[in-house]
Amino acid sequence: MTQPVIFGDASSIFVRGILIALAEKGVAYGLVAEAEQPLVGSGERLPGEAVMEHGGFVVRGTGPILRYIDDALPGPRLQPEAPRQRARMNRALEIHFGEATPALGGQIVGRHLAELLTGDWIAPASKENLPAGARRTIERLSDVLDRGPFFAGDMFTLADAAVAPLFSYLMPLPEGDLLLAPSSPLRAWWRLVRERDSARGTRPKTGFFSMLLAAE
Repeated sequence: MTQPVIFGDASSIFVRGILIALAEKGVAYGLVAEAEQPLVGSGERLPGEAVMEHGGFVVRGTGPILRYIDDALPGPRLQPEAPRQRARMNRALEIHFGEATPALGGQIVGRHLAELLTGDWIAPASKENLPAGARRTIERLSDVLDRGPFFAGDMFTLADAAVAPLFSYLMPLPEGDLLLAPSSPLRAWWRLVRERDSARGTRPKTGFFSMLLAAE
């Protein structure tokens, strides 16, 4: 079988989500630098966009890539057949890309990364200075998760693969403790997901964001 090739940094939450999905499917892949990604029709490259090439076919965008992986490649299914379970998966993906990435990734994780890169001082985290969007996002993801153990119920899906990399950066931060109550179902979800072979095997050792990962 022709191996898919992913263009990007393994420490990117988008790229790592794709790698987790491939690992769950048991599909070998290549990972090359973003600068080598195929040109778009205009003859340009789109920095920061997830790109995968498979047998000469190019797929762009994290959501389309995740669904292509499950639809086109062999291995265990990562999308439920049952309509209600699939709706939960799709809702979690919608929240992840539309809300969690900017609110948790941009306003919290990105803020700490900027501190590491620039040396600027960041005020200690407190419940009072948590972004309202971050709290709302956690509530919505918790609602979808319900009793879990995964976003679609008993089945690990594309939603779990996509959300896991963001939580790997969020949970070691002070804001992670403030956002998630001790009884939060997302804590139990994260403990389960982080121990999966797919998550452990794709943990980046280098890359732009890897400095934020807690040592294990």
